[in-house]
Amino acid sequence: MNAVELQTAFLKQIKNQLPSHLALVDAIAEQLNLSNDSAYRRIRGEKHLTFDEIQILAAHYKISLDSFLHLQNDSLIFWGKNIDRNEFDFENYLQRIVSQLEFFLPAKEKQMYILNKDIPIFHHFMFPELAAFKCYFWSRYDLDYPKLNKGQFLIDDFIDIFNKTGKRISDLYLQIPSVEIWNMDCINTTIRQIDYYRETRIFKSQEDIKTVYDCLEKLVDHIELQAEYGYKFPHKNPQQENKIKYSFYINEFFLGDNTTLVEMDGTKLVFINHNVINYMMTKNVEFINYTFDTLKILLKKSMLISETSEKDRQLFFHNLRDRIHERKKLL
Repeated sequence: MNAVELQTAFLKQIKNQLPSHLALVDAIAEQLNLSNDSAYRRIRGEKHLTFDEIQILAAHYKISLDSFLHLQNDSLIFWGKNIDRNEFDFENYLQRIVSQLEFFLPAKEKQMYILNKDIPIFHHFMFPELAAFKCYFWSRYDLDYPKLNKGQFLIDDFIDIFNKTGKRISDLYLQIPSVEIWNMDCINTTIRQIDYYRETRIFKSQEDIKTVYDCLEKLVDHIELQAEYGYKFPHKNPQQENKIKYSFYINEFFLGDNTTLVEMDGTKLVFINHNVINYMMTKNVEFINYTFDTLKILLKKSMLISETSEKDRQLFFHNLRDRIHERKKLL
């Protein structure tokens, strides 16, 4: 490729990332602080992008120049913003999740794949009390945040945020077709977290312990019902006109790592969970293709129980509920 062809291909890659309502010329003009005429000249190849302009665009649109220029090295470029341990805020944390889901939503063709180690985070937000507990636990345990690392946990102290922004997360998630690979152990982390707070008396209210367990059981019931129907819907409301596909697999021998893969209008992304509550994302083509190939292998070796395999589905969820019931007996 010559310089003009490279520039055209580079700008085309940016165009492919833009939502349908945003024109490339407007995006380039805004990011580079140019007039539309100057932006058009760069798009048509009449004027070369400077190194500074390439750096600005590559950083904003998260384009790896190594991958774009097909440079052969062992580097992998990931993007992410680690949570500030000293300035943590639940609202900001939830809004970041909202923004990411809103980015996926405009795509005409989209699909989310989750390799579960824990219950996928998005499910919790349908039950605000459970979401409040999970996010509090992650934040206190991982961040050692001064405002959270002492004292006791009370649902009422946080529930308003999860009733509002948490519900928005749940509503967005219900609009994105999803494939999940579960293992019987996916529920264990949450059960151990509840047990730990119960045994160390971090729960301020005995009633809150029961509420969190009840929400966990309701969540299991709801996921089972979605798996039976084969599509997503709000709690206790399966009668949906626009049925968003939900595929549920079980794998007896594989426990995932909370990796999330996304396809949207031909573009593929991979999100890696790290340090408990942080995520980082890459557009590295080789890494993405390898991860998607691994996903395909795992799906072949897993059992689909949504809309089929009724006996296996009932047994799987019955066993999950048994684990919850065992703990509730201790209350």
